[in-house]
Amino acid sequence: MDHSKHHHRDGHEHDDHEYDGHEHTHDEHHSHGEPTGNAIEKIGFTRSQFLRMCLAGVAAGAVAPSVGAQTQAPKASRPRTDSYDDPLAFNGPSAYRQFLKKEGIPVYEGGFIDVNKLELKPWKRVGALGAYIFLEGTAGTVDAWVCEIPPGSQTNAERHIFEEQVLVLSGKGRTQVWQRDPSDMITLEWEKGAVFPSPLNTWHRHINTGQDPVRMVAITNAPLLIDMFRHPDFIFDNDYVFTERFDGRKDYFSAKPAAFYPTVPRQRRPVYVQGHHSYTVVNYAPNVWKSELHPAGQGVEDYDTHYAMARNTMALHVEQFPTGTYERCHRHGPGSTIILLDGSGFSMMWPHEIGTTPFKDGKQQQVKQFDWKEGTLVVPPLQWFHQHFNSGKTPARFVKLGGWNNDLYPFTTTLVSDPGRTEIDYPDEDPRVRQIFAERLAATGGQFKMPESVFKKG
Repeated sequence: MDHSKHHHRDGHEHDDHEYDGHEHTHDEHHSHGEPTGNAIEKIGFTRSQFLRMCLAGVAAGAVAPSVGAQTQAPKASRPRTDSYDDPLAFNGPSAYRQFLKKEGIPVYEGGFIDVNKLELKPWKRVGALGAYIFLEGTAGTVDAWVCEIPPGSQTNAERHIFEEQVLVLSGKGRTQVWQRDPSDMITLEWEKGAVFPSPLNTWHRHINTGQDPVRMVAITNAPLLIDMFRHPDFIFDNDYVFTERFDGRKDYFSAKPAAFYPTVPRQRRPVYVQGHHSYTVVNYAPNVWKSELHPAGQGVEDYDTHYAMARNTMALHVEQFPTGTYERCHRHGPGSTIILLDGSGFSMMWPHEIGTTPFKDGKQQQVKQFDWKEGTLVVPPLQWFHQHFNSGKTPARFVKLGGWNNDLYPFTTTLVSDPGRTEIDYPDEDPRVRQIFAERLAATGGQFKMPESVFKKG
């Protein structure tokens, strides 16, 4: 698999003689648009009027407080009178691609990338340095951003109706969260290793309280939401309060779990039809490098814990497996964003269309292999078979942010949610797989620790 390619995406402007289109950002006031000439006679109103009716109940939210104005109350909402008569542009960039261009920071694409080393640029909207990561394996359903905050600085306050899950890669600081009135904000103190959500549509900002730069990475489902609604005000300036996601209580970010549900074993054949992973209900994990884990059953003596944070639909878990072992091969929906925390090794991936035994069937050229280490971010492509091998000297630990295999909040569509997750059990895998692993271990003086019993059927 090729390393990530860094693209500056250019949008496309389209002329259409029938429409007077306008490009808007979320902080602009829009003038009322003229009729587009595409009125629907049977209904009797223009597209502009129709969209205004759809948005009639949505009031504009408070303007994000500026630095130094933490206690200033938000401004009153303004009525929605703007139009959104965008021109029809066949084969033009998606609304999310247009959004990326307006953000004005690097966009990294490809197969995998090191989040600790990618170059960042000034991110005007957020008030820090930043870059987006939009890898092939997301299938356009999730993205990632990396942000760096200099010592003594903070990000601009923002809110949005897409989910966001944050991992602190380095540094120390605090995050402030509130709904309407900043005087009711709650504050979360964090250091390297912390994982927490930006609760849905809450105002939030991140502050560097240390002597070194803070670097954080987050996974969001912004691509889906921005493409669906195509209206920046609805995404970033929406008054709706999701009280079930954030109720403002002072212990919201307590590290003490509200509940824990142990693993319920799943049937492996013919497909998963019941059971679930272990789940820890909590809105803050202080250090995923040291999180308590529980038997996972995905490999040999592997452990994990799944987190239910802020009632998000995106999944989140931490997993660890020993040296000299590897996980069962499996495939699932898009967007499962893996960030390696410790250890080193490699992964194999291939499209499921070529079957479960690609080497035996002479299709080894379609099998992709790549090495990983701390800081590697990778997203397995949609429904590709993949498995991870620990060929290093220490247990391999990773955090998975994003993705849709959430046992608590599954989607109806199987395009993203995959309750019938497919595995290749060890006895059924291509024999060449374990041979490659054994050869890699021997080359570095490692020991093959997979027990022979796991490869026997019965």
